[in-house]
Amino acid sequence: MNFINAVADSLGRLVVDAIRLIPMIIVAVVIWIIGVALINLATSLIRRIDLKGTNLDNRVLGILAKIVSIAGRILLILIILDYFGIGEAILAAIAGGLTLTFAIAIGLAFGRAIEGDAKDLWESTKGELKRK
Repeated sequence: MNFINAVADSLGRLVVDAIRLIPMIIVAVVIWIIGVALINLATSLIRRIDLKGTNLDNRVLGILAKIVSIAGRILLILIILDYFGIGEAILAAIAGGLTLTFAIAIGLAFGRAIEGDAKDLWESTKGELKRK
């Protein structure tokens, strides 16, 4: 009998939690709809910019509109995840990944930049060691 009571109690809690979650899901959908509308408005305004007086091509506006659209959707997803309370862990993981990516990129850039100098230094050191 205890098992049946435990299962019934757990199912009751599950139903209550699901009912509490429904308004949050509705608000998240409303946030998504408003966010997508604002992103579409921003991209359409970017595409309407007149570049006749500049040396820029209209493709620049298309690229800029795509960047705004993608960045806006990523930001919108992060806002919704933060609304549900799981955004902080994801932001921390993204920040850590970006930091590691930049560190590797900078290390590779410096490595490639001084590759010739390092080779010359190694050759001169090797020559000095052979003479002795």
